[in-house]
Amino acid sequence: MGMKKTAACDGYASLPNTPLAEWRGGWGIVLAACAGVATSALLSYSSSLFIEPLQQEFGWSRAQIVSGNAIAALAGALCAPFTGLFVDRLGPRRLGIAAVIAMCLATAMLGLTGPQIWNWRALWVVVAIAIVLIQPSVWTAAVTSVFTHSRGFALAVTLCGASIASIIIPPLTYALIEEFGWRLAWAALGGIWALFTLPLVWFFLSSARDRERLSRAGSPASAAGRAPGRLRDSGILTLRYAKLALAGVSIAAVVVTLGVSLVPLLSSNGLTRAQAAGTASLLGLSSIGGRLAIGMLLDRKNGRFLAAVCVSLPIIGLLILIHNPGSLLAASIAVLIFGLSLGAELDIMAYLTSRYFRLENFGFLFGTMGGLIGLAAANGPLVFNASYDALHSYVPAMWAAIPICLVSATMFLILGPYPSLSPSETAT
Repeated sequence: MGMKKTAACDGYASLPNTPLAEWRGGWGIVLAACAGVATSALLSYSSSLFIEPLQQEFGWSRAQIVSGNAIAALAGALCAPFTGLFVDRLGPRRLGIAAVIAMCLATAMLGLTGPQIWNWRALWVVVAIAIVLIQPSVWTAAVTSVFTHSRGFALAVTLCGASIASIIIPPLTYALIEEFGWRLAWAALGGIWALFTLPLVWFFLSSARDRERLSRAGSPASAAGRAPGRLRDSGILTLRYAKLALAGVSIAAVVVTLGVSLVPLLSSNGLTRAQAAGTASLLGLSSIGGRLAIGMLLDRKNGRFLAAVCVSLPIIGLLILIHNPGSLLAASIAVLIFGLSLGAELDIMAYLTSRYFRLENFGFLFGTMGGLIGLAAANGPLVFNASYDALHSYVPAMWAAIPICLVSATMFLILGPYPSLSPSETAT
């Protein structure tokens, strides 16, 4: 593919250095990575449809059923840094193929659930292993290693996989349950998803590290590991990384919480449940649009300023909701604004991590950040809804979210200009 080594990719072999040439050589990698991201969302958008069938079959409470998801989410968040280390050492290709196989098999195995709740939770431990393997750092590392000039948009297209999954998986899962019952639906879902995604990942997923390893097998330069002292040199202990991580955690705690709690939030704000559900559907479309638009802008504008604007957008949406209770139009505008910010959040974090730190450490750095963001995203809805239980209103929690957005924007602004990195340099 006419690859040559450039400093721009920080020690990785890169595709030719024009946007068009990058896409000509790397479109397959983006396609495979997009399919991988969609696979990582397989259970996020399907498991809720199995709640009622499992209740009818075994009499479990919803909390007991959802406890399986909590096991997997916690494992993914805690192990994300280690997944990133494996990406840096092994390259995304081998880990990505194993991740897709593991995820589809684990999904199919959920159909083996027995009448004891421990059996259900044990199967989710298997799912947790797949979740650990299929972290976003696997797919974003492949894309960032071969895209430089069009990296922002390439990452945006890659991460649209989750939005595509949110459109396809729920109706597919519903149809499978209705046609085959919940047990066979699990197996069919895993099988169908593997049939479409595994070939894409097998034939197209690669990275500069993988290509260098294959072309120079056995030479010291192709070794995927790092020297023991490199962890400190990666930049993870710098003030800049702490600022970036705090910015990501802060905005994730707001936008993910708003997305997860959108229907009850709008219902408590004066809309009927039907209106709230219909308005909430705007979130997915807005997030796709926001993700692609921000991706293109990241390739043209300074990312920290763009990030500061994006994380400030929820403030406008929150103020609209607070001051216009019961208004369907106001709620629709607010949801569209939330979607723009939600769609941009992970793209911005991946892009800025690749710009401020060395790409040879991207998997570890973004994996660690992804784990922190995952913990914030998991606990944000708990705090948000606990506030409602105590105060019988979401308004105080909405007011509290505004300064959190401002903290995130401030952290982005004080990151400073992009450093000029070479393989021997670190971020400060």
